[in-house]
Amino acid sequence: MGADRQAPAASADGASEDELDGVRLGGQLRAIRTDQGLTLQELAGRAGVSQSLISQVERGIASPSITTLRRLAAALNVPIAALFVEHDQAESSAEELDGKRIIVRRGERKGLRVQRSRVEYELLTPDLNRAIEFLWIEYAPRSRTHPTPMSHPGEENAVCIEGTVVVTIEGREYVLGPGDSISFDSGRPHQVENRSGERAVLVSAITPPSF
Repeated sequence: MGADRQAPAASADGASEDELDGVRLGGQLRAIRTDQGLTLQELAGRAGVSQSLISQVERGIASPSITTLRRLAAALNVPIAALFVEHDQAESSAEELDGKRIIVRRGERKGLRVQRSRVEYELLTPDLNRAIEFLWIEYAPRSRTHPTPMSHPGEENAVCIEGTVVVTIEGREYVLGPGDSISFDSGRPHQVENRSGERAVLVSAITPPSF
């Protein structure tokens, strides 16, 4: 418990899992952009992000920050979770109730690694068609969600599963250890940091879905 994560494993062709995730993220971004009929230039103008950076992200050769992902998602009018990708896995389970999938097995989660911040997000809900967004978030030692506090509409609730994190809301710090939880208006500028030398894990619920 709490040990540093191992280096990303290489695939059969020598690509690391981070590199593969970058390619998948880029493909997901490109698919959403083209489905909306937007050119790279148009998306760049909407998001306030350079066209060359978007092109590099789509080709999997640049790792965007969480701030850049927020801008791109907002410009596309989708939550960031719409950019989450599926890792290599077996076929998804099909447990349903009234025609809707209700179970997400551990190996089936869609996820997103943000290499710059060294934070990994996994979606715990089967899809984005829910009234709540449910996330598993892993923080590498001495990592944080983004360089400066950010805000988004809604309410956020989180429980610390492992390690210790510092949640800063409008400049005030709150320390969470295993089993501690927090609830706050996510419209207030906030940030989560792992200042320790060990991994930390949060489970977060956001309503309405906005991450």
